[in-house]
Amino acid sequence: MNKKYVPYIIGLPNLGVGLLWAMNMSVIPLFISKLNVSNAQQGRLISMGAFTGIFVQYLVGLLSDRSNFKMGKRKPYMIMGSILSALFLTLLPYSKGYSTAFILAFLFYFFLNFYQGPYYSLIPEAVDENQIGLANGFARVVSVVGSAIIFMLGPKLWDINFKYPFYLGAVLGLLTVIITVFLVSEDTSKYEKPNRISFDFIKFPSVIKLYLSVFMVYMSFGFITPFFVKYCTTNLNISNTDANNALLILTLAGAVFAVPIGKLADKIEKRKVLLLGVVLFALSLALGTFITSKVALFVMMSVIGIGFIAIQITTYSILAEIVPPERLGEFMGMMNLFISLPQFLANNIMGYMLDTFGYRVYFPTAAIAMIIAGIIVLTSRFNKYVSKGISNSI
Repeated sequence: MNKKYVPYIIGLPNLGVGLLWAMNMSVIPLFISKLNVSNAQQGRLISMGAFTGIFVQYLVGLLSDRSNFKMGKRKPYMIMGSILSALFLTLLPYSKGYSTAFILAFLFYFFLNFYQGPYYSLIPEAVDENQIGLANGFARVVSVVGSAIIFMLGPKLWDINFKYPFYLGAVLGLLTVIITVFLVSEDTSKYEKPNRISFDFIKFPSVIKLYLSVFMVYMSFGFITPFFVKYCTTNLNISNTDANNALLILTLAGAVFAVPIGKLADKIEKRKVLLLGVVLFALSLALGTFITSKVALFVMMSVIGIGFIAIQITTYSILAEIVPPERLGEFMGMMNLFISLPQFLANNIMGYMLDTFGYRVYFPTAAIAMIIAGIIVLTSRFNKYVSKGISNSI
């Protein structure tokens, strides 16, 4: 394939990734609500996505870094994970009780993380260095498209048959991976195979700072995601459709700004773009408590969409430049620990807080976590990795 098309083709699987994680905010909570469970139980099940992400992506990153299959070191894991995640997602709506739903959801999340980690490692390996921001930016665009598909079609398909959104997610998640695996070539010849497993990311100060900022961003995100639709319907008297429209607006705002932000991150210090995203997100959350109308909610979600897409693009782009290239899969997987662990904690903490204190703590708690993330980014520098020292900030 012509190299100029690779930054775009490599983004296709993120449509499925975006769609499947968007189900975590809309369709899956709706299905779990059908089982008549508490907020704490709903948060516990949804948090399995984050819980499996704590260890799965890291372990698969270690394995893929040290693999040497004929088709490449990332693709086999992408194929296996996408097939099995599609299978368990298809089975999930057939659950008759909470325990069965919990097991099937756990397996779905496990294999979604199983292929997501190698996929994100493949992006910077498949494109030229000066196109990493563009590739990540376009990947976020198609992720937003995937989210938009489920936010627009999910409620409509749900009204026809509540199983249909699950079928849609399974088909698109699998199809986009298969297309990319056959169209994009892996070039791993320039990387040496790591000799040993080493839990030594603490030796990289820039990596630690990035991981800590990511931890607080996703702590904030985890406080919000499983309960947003329920918050809108019970506290703002907004319909399920309008709550999903608010999530759609968030994703569309991200889609509009993803490629420009990706290109901007290729041209200026990426830390500044990351800081901008965190500030926009934090300010929106801080004002969320005072929102009482649908229009104000939509405006808030637009700003959050811009901020969140800036965070997503820059964190992956920064990490690709501050770690040893031959260990990229390992460090990508480790970063997902700092993405998943805070969401696991936040989902469960917020479920308990809502049952105990009510929704008045909903936005303020999330805002405080995002402000802490901003402070970390503001006081940090992310230095580019070179084999014999440290070079300029990025």
